[in-house]
Amino acid sequence: MGFGSLFKRDFINIILNPVLFFSNTVFPVLLLMVMGYLTHDGYGSAVSSYDYYGVTLLLYTVLNVSTTAANSFMEKSIMDSNLRILYSPVSTSFIYLSKVLATFAFTSLCYMAYAIIVKLLFNVNFGGAKATYIFIMLLLFNMPSTLIGILFCCIFKSEESTNKILSIFINISAILGGTFFQIDGLGKTAQQVSNISPLKWITKAVFRTIYDGDTSLVLPVCAIFIAASLILLLGCKLTFKTEDYV
Repeated sequence: MGFGSLFKRDFINIILNPVLFFSNTVFPVLLLMVMGYLTHDGYGSAVSSYDYYGVTLLLYTVLNVSTTAANSFMEKSIMDSNLRILYSPVSTSFIYLSKVLATFAFTSLCYMAYAIIVKLLFNVNFGGAKATYIFIMLLLFNMPSTLIGILFCCIFKSEESTNKILSIFINISAILGGTFFQIDGLGKTAQQVSNISPLKWITKAVFRTIYDGDTSLVLPVCAIFIAASLILLLGCKLTFKTEDYV
């Protein structure tokens, strides 16, 4: 069995998983509809509630890709079906690499579709001519989000433990990063604490690009995501053990 066959099977498995499919397709749009409607009076005409949450909830969903990756990697039915691959004459790295790429490909397609849908339904502003920069950052953000889910599975040997840890990390990052409300209004201390959130920096880079036309943060953010992806990929290589996967 070659890498292409593994990738195809893993990609199809994600699509056919109703929970993973719903959480990456329908759920972000529904969440935007609810948040945008409930807070529409708190935003002006220049930046609507749908503009704000259309971006922040997309970034939040991309960070949540780590849980999708964990489920696609160590969900019990997936592990059982991979037993024969472990003992076939292929590189063991194909097991986690195919799931990394399948998760990345599936979720990237989902978020491109999300952007088109919310643009048509709510006219969410993604920067017009600068939209290319936004989606490059999103795609590069998607890769370390995927890899951290796989790496945590390799370290903790359990999908359940991985998802519990990731859920805490993701939700704290979301609150500090201003995903659900703008944290700047909570005072100077809150602003300083929020700097530890990765979502704070990617959100800042995206909004600065959209509304100020300032792309100065794009290159540093992209460089950080690429470096993080390489480090996490190396971590997967060093920690993945076939005996833990059986």
